[in-house]
Formats: sequence, structure tokens, C-alpha cells
Amino acid sequence: MKRANTGEVERRWIAVALVNLMIVALLGVLLRTNALFPLPGMHFGNWLFAHTHFAFGGWLTLCLFTLLTYRLLPPAYSGKRIYPRLLAGVLITSVGMLISFPFQGYALFSIIFSTLFIICCWVFEVIFIRDLLKAGTERSVTLLAVGSLVSLALSAAGPFYLAYMMAHHQRDTVLYHDAVYTYLHLQYNGFFTLAVFALFCHHLGPATAEKIRYRFAVVLCAAVLPAMFLSYLWHQPPVGIRIAAGVGSALLLIVLARFAELARSVKGELYSVNPLARRIGALALIAFALKTFAQLLTIFPAIGDAVCTNRPVIIMYLHLVMLGFVTLYIFAQLLYAGYFTTMKVLAGLGMILFIIALVFNEVLLFMQGMPGIFKLPQEVYLWGLWLSAAGLLAGTGMVALAATRYFFKRA
Repeated sequence: MKRANTGEVERRWIAVALVNLMIVALLGVLLRTNALFPLPGMHFGNWLFAHTHFAFGGWLTLCLFTLLTYRLLPPAYSGKRIYPRLLAGVLITSVGMLISFPFQGYALFSIIFSTLFIICCWVFEVIFIRDLLKAGTERSVTLLAVGSLVSLALSAAGPFYLAYMMAHHQRDTVLYHDAVYTYLHLQYNGFFTLAVFALFCHHLGPATAEKIRYRFAVVLCAAVLPAMFLSYLWHQPPVGIRIAAGVGSALLLIVLARFAELARSVKGELYSVNPLARRIGALALIAFALKTFAQLLTIFPAIGDAVCTNRPVIIMYLHLVMLGFVTLYIFAQLLYAGYFTTMKVLAGLGMILFIIALVFNEVLLFMQGMPGIFKLPQEVYLWGLWLSAAGLLAGTGMVALAATRYFFKRA
């Protein structure tokens, strides 16, 4: 596998993103605490908005933008001053959403920061895609990276339509949920997924397996928009949407086949990676296979209808993608790139604790979403989910400390 050392600018932005991940986990603990003991003056919905928006912006968008910039682009392009400025714009607007949402919900300042965040992302997308096309990277990497950023740009339609509905006092719950599902799909199955595989394919070799990577990239990108229609099956849509959903489901099946082919082609290369990074990366790829299979199953009405109205199962799926797939892959990539040069043990222990808490969280959410099978008191789930949130906080705190200690030691 191709390996590149972590530069100073990249290292600083990754450290900031990892601290933000810890803040996201802290908000998760607060939300789980509020479910047990209602906290005075805490509006659950508004704090949930802060939690999700900061997870998307302050953690994943900032981190993925940083990795895409400093991993995929040669120094002649990644060294431009515009990139740190755009990353700063993403960070500042994300912090603005973190501060404004708890006190206002969707109101003036939170909408302003959300809009500015989207504008920063759009500017980044245009500049990055232009530089990437000039850089002459492998075609599979280029396709995945461009597809990820196009998905991110399109996902803005969801929040903008929600803002339009609120401004006009529309109460159509079908359109509201479809707008939310559109946004989440293009973020999770578009931007996050394609960006991760752009980074993954960039580090792969040899060139003889490039055709395998390209075939996988083509079908993965092609599946994004058709698979989005699977999210609309919960309200008995017209035949056209059902046909598009069927096409999306078929493409997801091909994605799994191409993914298996890709996994076989890189199996030998992964043995050269250090054991912890290899195992965490393997867990991330397993999470991808699970989330794709789960998404494919929603084509069946009995499953799709049950899942789309089952809050614990939806949260389980979202955590599987954001934490089990994307975050674990980023952890593996950072270990592989030698990011944790001085605090490897602390970072590794934090990641292991994070994984244990994540698995515990997913199992509990699955059980909570199946009350007909698992007949446990609600208090058991609430306390168990609080413990898993605390474990995620402890794990991310250890990783963030390991990342920031590098700069304190240099000082």
C-alpha cells in the first residue's frame, strides 16, 4: 500500500477535528443523561440539532476535507493558502451552529451559520475538484472524490427545503421526512461513503488492480441517486419512484459483488499494515458491507415500512455508518499514516474503548427496536445507552488527548 507521512498543516486540522469528535460525544452523553434525568432548561430537540450538525460539520466534513486535500492533492495544489482558509470557514460555521442551535433551534443565527457552512462547502468543492482534475490522480480516486463532493452539494437541497417549509408554516409530515431522508442519504451514502473509498483507493496498489477499483467506483457512484428512492418507500409512493428504488436496490447488490472483488484484490496488501490499523480498517469495511446490505433490504415492504418508523433502528443505522464505518476508517487511516507518533498506546486504547462502546450501543439499539423479541424494561435500555455514550466519550477523549499532546510536547 502507498503511504504518505502526515504534514504539519494536516496534523493540526486533524487534531482540531478529533477534539470536535470528543465534543460530539460529550453532547451525546448530555442527550442520554437528559433521557434519564431531564436537565433544567435543556430543550432536547435543539440540543439534538446541535449534536448532529456539529457531528456532520465539525467532525466529519472538517476531517474528510482535510484528508482529501492533503492526501489526494500533490503539494503544489494542497499548499495553496485557500485551503486552510476554507477549513477555517468550515470550523467557524460549525462552531456557530454548535452554539446557536441549543438556544434557538432553527432560527435566525442557526440558519445564518448553516447557510454560511453550505457556502464554504460549495467553494471548497469547486476549488478542490478543479485542482484534482489537474493533478492527474487515478481515475477511480477522481471519480469517487468528485462524486462525494457532488453528493455533498446536492444534499443542501434538504435543509433549504426544510427552511422553506418552516418559513411558510407548512406541516406536511411526508415532505418533511422525505427532505430529511434525502439529506441523510446524500450525506451518509454519498459524501461520507464515496470520500472514504476515495481515500482507501488512493493508498492501494498495484496498478494491475486499477480496473477492479474503477469497476467498484463506477457502480458505487451510480448507485447513489437511484438508492435514494428507497428512502421514499415508507409512504406508498407512485410507481415511478418504486421502479427507481428497484434499480437502486439492484445496483446495491452489484456494489456488494464489486466490493467483495475489491476486498479479495487488496487482501495481500493489508498484511503489510500494522495489526491495529488493519483490524480497525477491517471492522470499518465490515460495517460498510452491513450498512449496504441493510439498505438493500428496505426494498421489501415488510422491512422498509417497519424500519422507517422505528426510531431506535434508524439511530442504529446512522451510528453504524457514521461511527462504525466512517470514523473507524479514519482511525485506521491515521494509524496507518503514522499520525500518532508520540502517544500510540493512548490512541490505540482509546480506539479499542470506542469500538467496545460502539458495539454495545448498536446491540442495545437493535434490541430496543425489537420489543416483540426482547422484552426488557425501558430503564435497562436508557442506562445501557448512557453507559455506551460515556464509553464513546472516554474513547474519543483519549484519542483527542493523544492527538493534541503532540503539539504540547513540541512547544
